Amino acid sequence: MPAGTGASDGRTVPAGDGASTGRDGAVSGGGDERAAGPGAGGAGRRVDPVQAEVVGHTDGPMLVLGGPGTGKTSTLVEAVAARVTEGVDPERILVLTFGRRGATALRQRIEARVAQDGHRVLREPLVRTFPAYAFGLLRRAAAERGEPSPRLLTGPEQDLIIRELLDVVGEEPEDDPVGWPTDLRPALRTRAFAGQLRDLLMRAAERGIGPVDLARLGEKLGRADWPAAARFLREYVAVLALRDVSNRGSIAYDPAELVRAATGLLRDDEDLLAAERRRLAHVYVDELADTDPAQLDLLSVIAGGGKPLVAFADPDSSTYAFRGADPAGVTTFPHRFRTASGAPSAQVLLSTSYRAGPGLLAAIARLGRRLRGPAAHRRLHPLPDAPPGVVEVHTFRSATSEAAWLAHALRSAHLLEGVPWSRMAVLVRSTALQLPTLQRALHAAGVPTVVHGEDLPLHLQPAVAPLLLLLRCALEPDRLDEEAAVALLHSPLGGADPLAERRLRQGLRALALAGGDRRPSGELIVEALRDPAELAGIERRWAEPAQAVAGLLATARAAAGRPGATAEDVLWAVWEASGLAERWAGAIGQSRPAAGEGDLARRRRAEAADRDLDAVLVLFDAAARFTDRLPGARTEVFLDHVLGQDLPADTIAPTADRGAAVRLLTAHAAKGLEWDLVAVAGVQEGIWPDLRLRGSLLGSERLVDVLAGRSVGGATAANVVGQTSALLDEERRLFHVAISRARHRLLVSAVASAAVGGDDHEEQPSRFLHELAPAVPPTPPGGAGPVDPPGRVGG
Repeated sequence: MPAGTGASDGRTVPAGDGASTGRDGAVSGGGDERAAGPGAGGAGRRVDPVQAEVVGHTDGPMLVLGGPGTGKTSTLVEAVAARVTEGVDPERILVLTFGRRGATALRQRIEARVAQDGHRVLREPLVRTFPAYAFGLLRRAAAERGEPSPRLLTGPEQDLIIRELLDVVGEEPEDDPVGWPTDLRPALRTRAFAGQLRDLLMRAAERGIGPVDLARLGEKLGRADWPAAARFLREYVAVLALRDVSNRGSIAYDPAELVRAATGLLRDDEDLLAAERRRLAHVYVDELADTDPAQLDLLSVIAGGGKPLVAFADPDSSTYAFRGADPAGVTTFPHRFRTASGAPSAQVLLSTSYRAGPGLLAAIARLGRRLRGPAAHRRLHPLPDAPPGVVEVHTFRSATSEAAWLAHALRSAHLLEGVPWSRMAVLVRSTALQLPTLQRALHAAGVPTVVHGEDLPLHLQPAVAPLLLLLRCALEPDRLDEEAAVALLHSPLGGADPLAERRLRQGLRALALAGGDRRPSGELIVEALRDPAELAGIERRWAEPAQAVAGLLATARAAAGRPGATAEDVLWAVWEASGLAERWAGAIGQSRPAAGEGDLARRRRAEAADRDLDAVLVLFDAAARFTDRLPGARTEVFLDHVLGQDLPADTIAPTADRGAAVRLLTAHAAKGLEWDLVAVAGVQEGIWPDLRLRGSLLGSERLVDVLAGRSVGGATAANVVGQTSALLDEERRLFHVAISRARHRLLVSAVASAAVGGDDHEEQPSRFLHELAPAVPPTPPGGAGPVDPPGRVGG
């Protein structure tokens, strides 16, 4: 097997991910979605001199900075393996990282690396996310005091409490115990307001801001909504305290206050803090740039004062500010975490790129010059024998042309250049806006693709979306309009094709006209789904899809109407009545027919059924957890929770192997991964960067800016400019993450089209496209093809 390719099929070994080569640096530690490096599989492991310095560091704090592909995570794995080889008890080594999936993959990789040295993995290092480590501290302390174990307040539970407290607000000002500003009162009962309020409370908790401080800040800045939110926070805390009493003293923590609670526990109990610091011999932190202030406070308590601490960071990869992450923690690390003698912590730069060649690095550096902050870690050097790599930038006159060209480019790379499907990926900014069109075009061109369940929000999964839509229409009849009805008819629940829909419309219209009813066919379809009696007069084969959907709507309403019915009960009733389990299981069972005509089509249907079953299982798992946490909550609350998820779930649930395929995913999900060929599609102004201010109603981002010293007093216009500038910085970092995933070839594309009869539908390439390749000529008006000649950078 060639050095640096990871597993022989290009898949990530622990995670079973066929989309990544798993190579992130010179240090080997077995295949993984983060890194494998030369000599993967345990042979010929080596470190460069700078990495060797990090691996051997055991005295005091150290900050390790490195750009993409410099082997940060690989070096971390080698350092942990070195401590175990030296005889350190693995359970005295704490590794903190971002996200449960990342923690699981890193744990598996460390175990594999330690096993390669001949050690039996009987006790594993503590690889945790910050919230998981904090929860473990609180649980262990409760057990030692003989108290009930604490519990984590889930997102649905938080949403339910917030919505219930907002629902008690009456129409008149005297019926509002909180005293919300008048201009906010119409929005109080909306899901969007509850989400923004929850976001504000979480940002405040992460930064240690209580009700008094929040109210004081609001009065100082002339914001009437923050004092009201502070009063609401008091009510929220009081309700949680009452629930804690009803749960036999078991304290519930929401994710934002969990880390703060653990830090407070250690500071209040000197004996517990001393015991924890003695227990931890070495602490390692991956993805330091994605930590928030509360997590850094906890880290300083357990690993400050000169303890052995090694933190790895790429400030340009910080893309989770909307979740509270603050890349400024990287800049302040050397002075905050000092040695025992009081000197700033050591700092090391990893400057060798084991991923990209000089051509790719030059293009990435052009964009990097637009990034703020120190630039030393951006000056990367390729390996002496690294191929230069190719960067191609194309603009098209329509999204259809862009998708067709992309499909042709991927097929050519596979058939002519021999690039495995699994070593190619297509990255987009928005799954909802961009992914369906690309997926259809690639499938039509015969390019196998895979969208992992963990890469899409649950409600956007193709198999899940119809189930959620049906439940919503059944429980809220006003939601059943023509658009929803047609979507249900064409979904697997109805199984209609365009011909069946047209014949159904014609049949309903003929029956209506015979009775003097001149309503349009769309209204007649909606009425037929609510009351399917009229369908008896239509030919059976055209009426069957509507009858199936109408029956499932009735099943959902009946199940929800039973006393004590839970979201899981209603979902299960619809699932059993749909017959999808038998249909998909049958498709999977036919995936191994004798070779012959139709074999490929059957195999693709089986793969699709396998993916759909995976997604539905995740939905049932979410419903079960929701029911366990909130046994009395209505199904509508569960739907609100699932439909409110805008980012992929951080799930560790196993999924089926989809075989060799091009992976479609967002730039956020691509962080830490790499492929031989990466296409970044749909780089449009307005989509990437997306400069819509988040949390703008209640000012959660303004709160972060104020506490970080970035706010300009009460100047609203100046603050909006500042927030937009910070958002642009994060969007540029996200684009930087996307383009730095490629090992050999990077394709970047966008649409440049002039509107017909006005500018309402004009699409322009993102400013990032020109920052990456400033010499790309604009698309001339008219025509349908790409720019000729296309922009091409590198050898």
